[in-house]
Amino acid sequence: MSATSVGHAGPPVVVKIGGAAGVDLDGACEDIAELTRRGERVVVVNGGSDAGERLLSSLGLARREATTVSGNVVRLTDAPTLRALTMAWVGEVNKAVVLALLARGVSAVGLCGADGRVLTANRRAPLKLQEEGRVRIDREHLAGEVTDINVALLDALASVGQVPVICPPAVTADHVLVNVDADQVAAALAVRLGARALVMLSNVPGLLADPAEPSSLVRESDDARGSMRLARGRMRYKLEAAARALEGGVPVVHVSAARAARPVFCALEGLGGTRFTQPGRAVADAGA
Repeated sequence: MSATSVGHAGPPVVVKIGGAAGVDLDGACEDIAELTRRGERVVVVNGGSDAGERLLSSLGLARREATTVSGNVVRLTDAPTLRALTMAWVGEVNKAVVLALLARGVSAVGLCGADGRVLTANRRAPLKLQEEGRVRIDREHLAGEVTDINVALLDALASVGQVPVICPPAVTADHVLVNVDADQVAAALAVRLGARALVMLSNVPGLLADPAEPSSLVRESDDARGSMRLARGRMRYKLEAAARALEGGVPVVHVSAARAARPVFCALEGLGGTRFTQPGRAVADAGA
């Protein structure tokens, strides 16, 4: 029996399935199917970092790191790199999520940002890089920030019971593909669609006070930006996305483990992960 009922209505749940190694796709898709059976509107975002790195390696490519004049270390994305990453994000991971949902009776539609202009972005300015004591301008870096969401398209899909599965890259106004952070994509979607919750699933249990100690999980915080001092590595990107979502009006953001039993419901019901809320706001009605 199909898990998808025609005409999903109400504020959606946005679920971002991380792309790192160790993420359990099946558990997340089981929960998404159950949410749709309950009549919930769900929008899915997939990452693809592990698949992207594996494909780049197989092609003999590598994402070069460089230091900007302000001291920030960035991973450069030129045209050959973005073509390979798009193959991984769109052709491999996105379709794996779609197939996993179809197998569970969910009518899913895979989209990258260019499809229907679902994700429009501004390309970042050329980078000023510090190399061997000299400043070099890099004009080949293809990265951007999401500036618009095709809400009408997503509403139309929801009206006929389709569950969108969205991934980078995004497209600029002048038709150029650019790399955008998948966590930021999920946050932007949650804000523009008025989501009741954003769930970000990854290969870590949530925000840890001590990254080396899983028992140091921070269960709840109403200060996502203030929690940045505890974050390391990719967790900083997730907290930035959580902060933007909350500042945009999303009532609750969950950062939780994709390998937990019933990972989406575990997060929504407050049984695992870290729950971020707006300052001083109760979210008793934001669970499953």
